Amino acid sequence: MRFTIRFGLVLVALVAPAAWLVPGCGARTDIEAFDEDEDDEEEPDASADAAEDGDASADAEVDAEADAPPDAPFDAIEDVSEDVPADVPEDVPADVPEDVPADVPEDVPADVPADVPEDVPPDGACGDADGDGYTSCDGDCNDADPLINAGAFDFPNAKDDDCDGTPDNPKTACGAGLLYTSQEPLDYAKAIDICQTTTANATGANKRWGLISAELRLADGTGTPFPQSHAIITSMGSVLGPRKNENFIFLSTGYAATPSQPYFQFGTPQGGSDTGTFSKAPAGFPSNKAGCPTPFDATAFNPVNLKLVLRTPTNAQSFGLDHAFFSAEYPEFACSPFNDLWVVLLKTGAPGIANNRNVIFDNQGTPGSVNLNFFDRCVAGPTGCAGTPGFNFCAGGKAELAGTGYDGSDAPCNNTPSSIGGSTGWVTTEAPMLPGEIITVELVIWDSSDGIYDSSTIVDFFRWLPGKLQNPKTYRP
Repeated sequence: MRFTIRFGLVLVALVAPAAWLVPGCGARTDIEAFDEDEDDEEEPDASADAAEDGDASADAEVDAEADAPPDAPFDAIEDVSEDVPADVPEDVPADVPEDVPADVPEDVPADVPADVPEDVPPDGACGDADGDGYTSCDGDCNDADPLINAGAFDFPNAKDDDCDGTPDNPKTACGAGLLYTSQEPLDYAKAIDICQTTTANATGANKRWGLISAELRLADGTGTPFPQSHAIITSMGSVLGPRKNENFIFLSTGYAATPSQPYFQFGTPQGGSDTGTFSKAPAGFPSNKAGCPTPFDATAFNPVNLKLVLRTPTNAQSFGLDHAFFSAEYPEFACSPFNDLWVVLLKTGAPGIANNRNVIFDNQGTPGSVNLNFFDRCVAGPTGCAGTPGFNFCAGGKAELAGTGYDGSDAPCNNTPSSIGGSTGWVTTEAPMLPGEIITVELVIWDSSDGIYDSSTIVDFFRWLPGKLQNPKTYRP
């Protein structure tokens, strides 16, 4: 009996713990709390118990709080704090500040300011800050102004344009002592005040404006003219003198002479002197005033051509020269095929130049001739009695013809008193060009259709001008 009761109690004791673990009896919470407090034993399967209970959310929260916080903070904080921050600050910052900053400031900044600015300025050893083609090593004394450099002309403006050390001292006087009979083309350039020379291939400080070459040629640039068809003079008759300095040049289709000068011959200029020279007329000629007959052919009789090649100043955009045309064709052969021509031919890169390159014409486009509107130094009366009839009022009168040989009395048209010739008097022609370029200027005169009845031209005061022109122009100064 005792055995039976005791055995029964034992069985009850063995079965009773299983009853504690039956779901719904709250045993899980008690056990987990017990396990955590005691020895941190293996955690029960929360998801399985929750599924059996139908209390998943409560168990999930317990698991998240019990599992995640102890694990994540410990691993992340201990690992990142000890490995990354401890490694990076000690290795990188300690290394970079000591090696890079200490090295760069000592080598680069200390080296560059000492070597580069001293030896190599911003644009190199010889800078061209103003872009004018001249560096400080090429004699550019003001590298902030493109109009001031070794290639400029020294205009009267209180500046040292050409950087020669002295303001306003242009080279424009070089004709003293030139001979009337000179056959040296350079002397003819000097006589019209072109006083500086240069070379076509000059560079640096030697690349200055000036005369590159001068030649005395026939109308088309070939051959050589009659030796006495050109001269250097100090007066044209008793009224006209130089426009600047001591002398000027005289070009003629006959003898370059007034009655008081050595080359003068009987029949100069009336009747004329055929020198026996000829060439083709320049390209684009012959021509005449609109409404007047064109010369019979393209032959230039008794021509003379002073051909000049020049480099223009870097601060000039045009040039000017003064000239006067005379002809014994007045009055009877005005507006006829025999009209002799006087032209200035320009080769330039500037726009506004006619196809025939002539820059001397009046407001009707008439080239230099007896038909030019400026031809008014004469005796008023009928004209063209051997050509196209007309009338010239000769507003300039006869006074400037005195002593030239063109002032003699004559009455070729209807016995009306006149003179054996006439003139334009001094007029000025200006023409465009490009700064710093090489130009060709040809001063050409010739007889048209035959070699008689002489014509002449005088030229002086070639000068550079700062202003820009759209087209050539000729006017009375």
